[in-house]
Amino acid sequence: MIDLSNWIHSTVGGVHVFASFTGLAAGAWVIIGKKGTKLHKYTGYAFVTSLLLVNVSAMFIYDFNQGSPSVFHLLVPVSLFFLAFGMYPMLFGKKPRALNRHIIGMSAAVYGLYAAGATEYFVREIAQGLSPSQLILYSFLISVPFAVAITVSIIYFQKKFKNRLG
Repeated sequence: MIDLSNWIHSTVGGVHVFASFTGLAAGAWVIIGKKGTKLHKYTGYAFVTSLLLVNVSAMFIYDFNQGSPSVFHLLVPVSLFFLAFGMYPMLFGKKPRALNRHIIGMSAAVYGLYAAGATEYFVREIAQGLSPSQLILYSFLISVPFAVAITVSIIYFQKKFKNRLG
């Protein structure tokens, strides 16, 4: 069971957790739902909004690392890069390989949020008392399956939409 007192220490923390759960749900729907529909588009916008809130609020949360920036802060620009990479071609015209870029960027953004959530859960709920080197090892072991999921998702959707990739 998740102990929310480990997660929410301020209003910003509450926004962060709420936006995270909203993004996790919207991201799952976008990945498993039918692509190219109005529902996909609207759910995608909900995901984008949630991920923007998650990233902005993360920059104001420092309780995790004794008041100092953590690896999560370093990953904010990475998350925003993939979000922008995936959304730009959909918002600003159909350039060559726009769908391919959308698939790559959004797959990385969705699974990146899942990886961050899994790592955050591990650190806040399970990893009490582990050494820094153990934390790094376990965080790596948690992140690798998500990296594989990103790769598999990109390959799968590229093959599925091969005739539309341009």
